[in-house]
Amino acid sequence: MRQPISGGLRAATRTLETALQRSASKVSAGYRSAGGGLRTAAGHLRATDTRTALKISGVALTGGVLLSLHGDEKKEYEKPPRTGTAEDAVRVNKWWNSLTSAEQQEILAEDPERIGNLNGIPVAVRDDANKRVMNADIHRVEDMAKAEGVSVDTIEKDPEKYGLTADTITRYHNAINVRAGLNLNSGPNEADPGPYPSVPYPTYLYVYQPLAFGGKGRAAISIGDPDTAPNTAVVVPGASQSVRASDASDKGWFDVQREQAQNLYVESNRADPDHPTAVVAWMGYDSPTDGITAVLSGDPTDMRKGGNLLAEDVDGLWATHQGQSSHVTVVGYSAGAIVAADAAAASQLHANDVVLLGPVSTDEARSASDFHLDGGHVYVGEASNDLNAHAGQSWLGGTDPDQSEFGATRIKAETPEQEKYSSPIYYNGQAHLHYFTAGSESLYATALVTSGNADRLGPDNMVAEHKDEIPLLPDDDPEEDRTDIQDNHYHRPP
Repeated sequence: MRQPISGGLRAATRTLETALQRSASKVSAGYRSAGGGLRTAAGHLRATDTRTALKISGVALTGGVLLSLHGDEKKEYEKPPRTGTAEDAVRVNKWWNSLTSAEQQEILAEDPERIGNLNGIPVAVRDDANKRVMNADIHRVEDMAKAEGVSVDTIEKDPEKYGLTADTITRYHNAINVRAGLNLNSGPNEADPGPYPSVPYPTYLYVYQPLAFGGKGRAAISIGDPDTAPNTAVVVPGASQSVRASDASDKGWFDVQREQAQNLYVESNRADPDHPTAVVAWMGYDSPTDGITAVLSGDPTDMRKGGNLLAEDVDGLWATHQGQSSHVTVVGYSAGAIVAADAAAASQLHANDVVLLGPVSTDEARSASDFHLDGGHVYVGEASNDLNAHAGQSWLGGTDPDQSEFGATRIKAETPEQEKYSSPIYYNGQAHLHYFTAGSESLYATALVTSGNADRLGPDNMVAEHKDEIPLLPDDDPEEDRTDIQDNHYHRPP
């Protein structure tokens, strides 16, 4: 039988908690005194010519979506304050390291759910804590079904009959999806199998909050250990994703779109086997359930809140990294690019590099200088025929990150000349799903950045030309004119 936590450790924990609460209060007070720092998110629709307008109209007709242009309408949106700081994560880490092994185990056993999601706690410890909670969430339902001699489905239909709650069932579903994500992300990589990296890939449950966001869940799975890897990449997904679901599937993002993190992990480590890269699949924000509706609304509040959470979780990675300084890259995809941009521009994200793939907007980041990176750069990969990115940028306004005036380096990200990427209006929704495809230009180039080898982008012919700074015609993108594009770009370790 587990002994209750000792008075000394309980007092130490209360002291730490008080310090964190005071820090959060200071952040909130500073936010209020600054008047909220409201900024306009809904910009003017960028002027387009007749051909571009026809393309957008065609998309509206074929997709059954009517885009009502909002003209000069502007609206102020809230910029939520962060609840934690980088200093908080460092303080937590110092506190944890000051404890004896026995004291750490005592606290871990007493409150695994808190320890598993506390920035500043080492990744391996968080993994242990979160898996304890995840497994308990699974066993709570399955053990009851076994004891009662009924199926899990029977319990799900009437949990109260068996002394359980709706939250218990939500926790169970999300735990099942996270466990499947851990297993699937451990490999092998079916899209590009090979002897390196060796299977199974080590996986860590960095965040696990199954009831977050109204039951959609919040979690992060790392492939490789960020505390020891010289390089760490954090992948931020797009809209219609959650722990609970992925588009129309109830299997969740960790399963349905696992190739995003897993393919990047494989390619990054093959790009530089001597300097391993850990890749964190970060389903850590309240992703819009419907991406089209989210873009039409123009309201970036959830993405800005996500930017806070992303910055805080990355702070935790910095605080616990061992040895020499880590090279951290945040990879924001689609709506996740908004989260990454807001984290950097408004939430004090500490990163070396940021890669934006298929960005629909960069919201509060109006130029690359707004990212405030630690000696690194902003890289943008956008296929010229990406419908979602093109429509999102046109609707939400702001500077197109593919234009030279934004100040980012554009990487190649075109789709091959295949039927599924073609369209009578040129722009294609499938092109938006291509960025993490094995063998693609975009994955190859992104892996160079995440592995700390961005200086090879030029020699490997992975730098793309910017769009014209004053777009007048759809043909303003030089990438449209490239031909013979193939998904045959692979890093091969010696």
